[in-house]
Amino acid sequence: MPVLRRTLNGFVAFASVLAMSSFVGSQPATAVALPSGFQEQIVFSGLSSPVDLEFAPDGRVLVAEKGGRIKIFDDLADTTPTVFADLSVNVHNQWDRGLLGMALAPDFPADPYVYVLYTYDAPPGETAPVWNDVCSNANNGRCVVTGRLSRLRASGNTAGSEQVLLHDWCQQFPSHSIGDLAFGADGMLYVAAGDGASFSAVDYGQLPAGAPTNPCADPPSEGGALRAQDIRTPADETQLDGTLLRLDPATGAAAAGNPNIGSADPNTRRIVANGLRNPYRITMRPGTNETWISDTGWTTWEEVNRVVDPTAGVTNFGWPCWEGNGRQPGYDSANLPICENLYTAPAGTHTQPFVAWNHASKLVAGEACPTGSSSSTGVAFYPTAGGPYPDAYNGAIFFADYSRRCIWASLPSTPGGLPSAANLQTFVSDAAGPVDLEVGPGGELYYADLGGTIRRVRYFPGNQPPSAVIDASPTQGPAPLTVTFNGAGSTDPDPADEGRLRYAWDFTNDGVTDSTSPTATFTYNAVGSYTARLTVTDTLNATHTSTVSITPGNEAPTAVIDTPTVSTTWKVGDTIAFSGHATDPQQGDLPASRLDWDLVMHHCSAPDNCHEHAIRSWTGVASGSFEAPDHEFPSYLELRLVATDQEGLRHVVTRRLDPETVDLTFNTVPSGLQLTVGSSSGTTPFSRTVIQGSTNSVSAPSPQGSSAFASWSDGGAQTHVITAPTAATTYTATYTAVPAPQRIGYTQVGTSLDTGEMNHMNGSRFVTGSDPATVTSMSVYMKAVQPAPNNQYQLAIYADANGSPGARLATSTSGTLTANSWNTRPITATLAAGTPYWLMYNTNGDNNMSFDAGTANQGAWSASTPFGTWPATFGGSSRWNAKFSIYATTGADTAAPAVTSTTPAGGASGVALNAPITVRFSEGMAAGSITPANLELRGPGGTLVNRTVAYDAANQAATITPSAALAASTQYTVTVRTGVTDSAGNALAADHQFSFTTIDPSAPRFGYDEVGGSLDSGDMNYMNGSRFVNGSTALTVSQISVYLKAVQAAPANQYQVAVYTDVNGSPGTLVASSTSGTLTANSWNSRPVAATLAPNTAYWLMYNTNGDNNMSYDAGSANQGAWSQPRPFGTWPSSFGTSTRWTAKYSIYAS
Repeated sequence: MPVLRRTLNGFVAFASVLAMSSFVGSQPATAVALPSGFQEQIVFSGLSSPVDLEFAPDGRVLVAEKGGRIKIFDDLADTTPTVFADLSVNVHNQWDRGLLGMALAPDFPADPYVYVLYTYDAPPGETAPVWNDVCSNANNGRCVVTGRLSRLRASGNTAGSEQVLLHDWCQQFPSHSIGDLAFGADGMLYVAAGDGASFSAVDYGQLPAGAPTNPCADPPSEGGALRAQDIRTPADETQLDGTLLRLDPATGAAAAGNPNIGSADPNTRRIVANGLRNPYRITMRPGTNETWISDTGWTTWEEVNRVVDPTAGVTNFGWPCWEGNGRQPGYDSANLPICENLYTAPAGTHTQPFVAWNHASKLVAGEACPTGSSSSTGVAFYPTAGGPYPDAYNGAIFFADYSRRCIWASLPSTPGGLPSAANLQTFVSDAAGPVDLEVGPGGELYYADLGGTIRRVRYFPGNQPPSAVIDASPTQGPAPLTVTFNGAGSTDPDPADEGRLRYAWDFTNDGVTDSTSPTATFTYNAVGSYTARLTVTDTLNATHTSTVSITPGNEAPTAVIDTPTVSTTWKVGDTIAFSGHATDPQQGDLPASRLDWDLVMHHCSAPDNCHEHAIRSWTGVASGSFEAPDHEFPSYLELRLVATDQEGLRHVVTRRLDPETVDLTFNTVPSGLQLTVGSSSGTTPFSRTVIQGSTNSVSAPSPQGSSAFASWSDGGAQTHVITAPTAATTYTATYTAVPAPQRIGYTQVGTSLDTGEMNHMNGSRFVTGSDPATVTSMSVYMKAVQPAPNNQYQLAIYADANGSPGARLATSTSGTLTANSWNTRPITATLAAGTPYWLMYNTNGDNNMSFDAGTANQGAWSASTPFGTWPATFGGSSRWNAKFSIYATTGADTAAPAVTSTTPAGGASGVALNAPITVRFSEGMAAGSITPANLELRGPGGTLVNRTVAYDAANQAATITPSAALAASTQYTVTVRTGVTDSAGNALAADHQFSFTTIDPSAPRFGYDEVGGSLDSGDMNYMNGSRFVNGSTALTVSQISVYLKAVQAAPANQYQVAVYTDVNGSPGTLVASSTSGTLTANSWNSRPVAATLAPNTAYWLMYNTNGDNNMSYDAGSANQGAWSQPRPFGTWPSSFGTSTRWTAKYSIYAS
């Protein structure tokens, strides 16, 4: 179905002889159930996948076909349309993509423009045709296309050149493509389009796993279905997927009065609604700008949505975070920041649907419409007055479900009023496959049937006409041909006419009645093509006529599918070859040019409840092949072969191809928790049957009660994608118990007041309980607080070292103090059971803690510590008998971890070809989540680099080691995925990405680029470096690199580098210095520095650090090394001043 998740039931599978289609006006439709007095009629037939129809004021009717052609009929009686426009070269017509939207200018034809919306057959920046409607597997995320809005200037029944108004809408997957067009009462053009995301798995931009990586250039964790929420992330360029636009129809720019018309982003200016999955059809409430949207859902809900006032503000319908009447389980379980923020947003931030129906429920109690497969595919308003239908329909909205083959009416509570979601009526059941609803100029409902017809629902307030039905056998064969005709199946809905119909047969369409009996025979002696006509008349002389084609002297061919055989099964990605032939009684073996093939996916909610996706077609070939697509189960493929002889008689044969499936079992430890697979959640243990090789997203929601996610048995992230194996497999998510919150420390308000705390570290020693604990916050009680800005504070936790504060374990960010109150800051640390720790406090003003007497040496303080500079080790302290009012609170850790630094830093250049890549985190991480899949390294073109990944728990750092040396002078990109989790199962809030460029080995270096054998000590707050002489050519450098062997723990692992001139053999004037970076031990560490070094000139390359981090060096020439007395870290003097020089050549160079 065009742009639908569950697509449109094109043609019913069959093997029979078919006559050529023709355009026949006002034919009855059989087996359709309607309210009393209504009849359905076929107005046009013989169309190729019609998806949109529009009525011109001058009586003409335009029909858009999915493949890209627009046909124009002079009126409703016209049986020979003209091709108004053929856009098929530009249109990508595969799966649910195609030409899907069309609208006429409000004053058409005086304003002679026809507006079209279609899937453009090319990725962003390329020119169609690229794919030519043939992607080998369009559902693998690599068949990337775009969307295009254009207008065509009509000249009579022919279109002029195409004027492109808007080209956007990057789409990776073959459904949820562009949608529909409509004009409001304000004369503005309204445009809807889908999210372009996967319908197989939770898609937030991580698909596909291989190249092309991120073809739509989405920011991390903002792609896929989350494009529908992109307007809420203004830091990046806004995308149009999953939105409703309001445009100036002459230019495609945002219309005046739009809610964000003042935005600097042109797409933000265009959007009036977002949070839509697949807004396949839209309509306007008559005389207003209210926009009503038929939004096709995923596997549980369908919606009709209402935008009350497009200019009042952007309306957010919530997808993919919300669907139907609640949260979407798949996206909720993935803990995506965009959704989590929407869940906690104020009431009214997201708008509920006007009406939503669950796939398992009926809309009207007792109706004939089935449940199961569902897809919202059409909306149209009935006039508020003056139409031919009963007054109860005045102002009603009709809406359709293609998969259920039904149309409903939402009737106003009072005629002409607003439709009521509580006042629903089944209007058409067993419809022919509605994909567009329109109310025609006579006030009657029409719909486009994807199977090839345009249909009308007509109301007869009194006598209803009969329905003529012909059964003729045989309809072809050698001449002379004797045919038996039977019209006894003709009916009349009026009981008074039962058994009283009159019959008139015209077997040769010459206007002469040949028989008046319900049944008759006729012999055709001459070869040719004849139309037999039956007219039935009721007692009030209402008539109806039906026809059938008879072809004496010709018989249809016989088509045969040779391969694949009936026993063929498939897995996702399998290549399936097909071949066939056909013979004809008159023409013998038909050539390949007479053979056409169609491949269709049947998607089922039950064995007897399926709908179709038209995957692709082949014209005029006897053989070929295709790649088995990725799809949900239950589903199966159907291959159709159509053989057509020279006279147009056809024979169709089909071959059903069932997939190879596998049962996947999902469990948790402990059992009974919730897991999410695809779009739905279940209580473990449970099983899902899927197609082998299919893509399935899985999520382990956390926390659940007292349980927090720890790991998956397959080593995957908390949310990840499983490619279904060939053997039954169990996937188990292990959860750990979340300890009950407890407080460690002194929770009483002390009676004493400590003074003189500014720039001191103060705190007390406490012992944990019998269980390990995860600290989530710390609190301190303050009695006296200074006014701003001298009212800031921080908290920290230190290990105990023989009764004194030892190594720092964690620090908080700064907060603002409140007097006579407990003051709390978030902090994360894992504390061992039965172990002493020090809880410490630091402030930038004379803000005084409360305390009581404690045990001997329980209190400690350290003097002269600048606010916010917590040392890695506490150092010398004074201890005393004090128990400060300070405590730590433990409990479930729900804070997202973060990447704090990387080596190399983002944007670094000159990185060594064999240098390890280090990513440091804000807290301890789950080692099982530090995997190559979650730490990607990609080179040019998004090519994935083979690598190993290791986790250093002591330093909270992951190291990526390429399997081979990287290429020189090449940019690489590291992506840390949200699959990385902390020890409590919390994922990164968003993917973290940084790039660096490797060194050019041939580029000149200035300095000493070898790793020295000696280790310099005492570097903290000193300036250290060496003197080197530049060569005969001026050298422009962009960075300085220094080799470190020993590095302290954070935060005492920072460094800076600088260049100084030389003055008589000593460092002189500062030339340039770097910003701070984070050091990695046993590695070259580089920081950007921009400087130009003169030829034949000496310079000093200098290093400074905030911890005892020691450079390597070798012996150098006399006075080549220099160091200066302690300087505060990061304060490079403009002139070096007095220095001590010695014989040393530090491992430091500029490049």
